[in-house]
Amino acid sequence: MTDKKNILLVGAGGVGTMAAVSLEASGRASVTAVLRSNFASVEEHGFHIESIAYGNLKGWKPTKVTNKVPNVVQGNHPPFD
Repeated sequence: MTDKKNILLVGAGGVGTMAAVSLEASGRASVTAVLRSNFASVEEHGFHIESIAYGNLKGWKPTKVTNKVPNVVQGNHPPFD
């Protein structure tokens, strides 16, 4: 099996959120989601998703949730793939 990919998702509308769920569910990626308007809500409660493929996901969160793009140059976060 290959190494896990480190994915940066900017924004998490319906399509982005389901892409993050799919990537994480595959076990092949860790997702960092950069959120603006829904950051506090997702950080506290997670996403509530009803999916045919993944079932009822109450409080689901990607590996990391942040409200700004991580600065990989300063070394406080590994680079993204």
